[in-house]
Amino acid sequence: MFSINHLNMTTPPIILLSRKQIHPQAWDDHILHSRQRVIYALSWYLDIVCERWEALVWPSADRFLIAMPLPVRSKLGRKILYQPLFCQYLGIFSSSELGAAQCAAFLEALAARFPYIPSYAFNPDNFDVINGLLPKSFQWQVLQTHWLHLDKPYEGIRAGYRKDRRKNLRQGLNAAWDVIESSDFEPLIRLFKENHAGGIGKVSAGAYQTLGRLGEHCIRSGAGRLLYARRGGLVHAGMLLVYWRGRAVYLFNSADRIGRKANARALMLDSYFRDHSKQALVFDFESPQKKSIATYYTGFGARSTWFYSIRRNALPFPLRQIQHLRQWLLIRTRQCLF
Repeated sequence: MFSINHLNMTTPPIILLSRKQIHPQAWDDHILHSRQRVIYALSWYLDIVCERWEALVWPSADRFLIAMPLPVRSKLGRKILYQPLFCQYLGIFSSSELGAAQCAAFLEALAARFPYIPSYAFNPDNFDVINGLLPKSFQWQVLQTHWLHLDKPYEGIRAGYRKDRRKNLRQGLNAAWDVIESSDFEPLIRLFKENHAGGIGKVSAGAYQTLGRLGEHCIRSGAGRLLYARRGGLVHAGMLLVYWRGRAVYLFNSADRIGRKANARALMLDSYFRDHSKQALVFDFESPQKKSIATYYTGFGARSTWFYSIRRNALPFPLRQIQHLRQWLLIRTRQCLF
């Protein structure tokens, strides 16, 4: 019997599994009992957001103690690792504390299999162990999201709001928004297309289809809520929240000019925090890397939470230069889409 601390050059090698070789229940059980558990890594979630995915596991294909989901697709005849939309981070998931030797072995296995990685993000629970390694086979970037702990009375949560956020909330209350729950994603997507997509560039129809499928599955399985703010019978703002095992994620939102001016989303967020106060729940704002948005989220009392993202381009010339340009365009789109 192997333990996680026994991963070294003399033990069984790290194994690469295709999706067909991964049993969903076994995979999800491992994610559930891992120290890094997050909804993004569940098999059904990956099935929806990834073109296809594989995994590195250890020590065996059917009973693993460490697993690393790998979203992959083909470009120019090569398999690449990428970070899919609606999936903030993945990384390494272990049944007990992940040590430096184990993390280094998985990073080495990753570099050996993927010469090109436009973007891949590790969950915040991997941050400390990675911070002591940072192998030069990858380019490393520190990203941040913002977490708000809801395990206190609502009055304590609201006491953490900054002055400008309290003002936003008062404006939202004065606007007399009617907040409703729905399962219809058309208004959310329409608001985004009409009010946000123009500042991004081309957003594929497939991205909206993926959002709809993901949201519908989350709602059906009790892992999601779709909220809208209405006034005069018209929807002016919406948000999709997903949650699983102590973590809620502000996955997607949109609003028109009226919804933004009258702070409909601030009101909906505050309502969620009130309804879920005194629960062992961490609310992840899933922050894009923009200072103005980070400032807005910290105004609710959220704290910066750091995680690593990697890039790698070991392709031969001229493929390396072509992919540098494509990578820049991809990162720009991802930063704006959320």
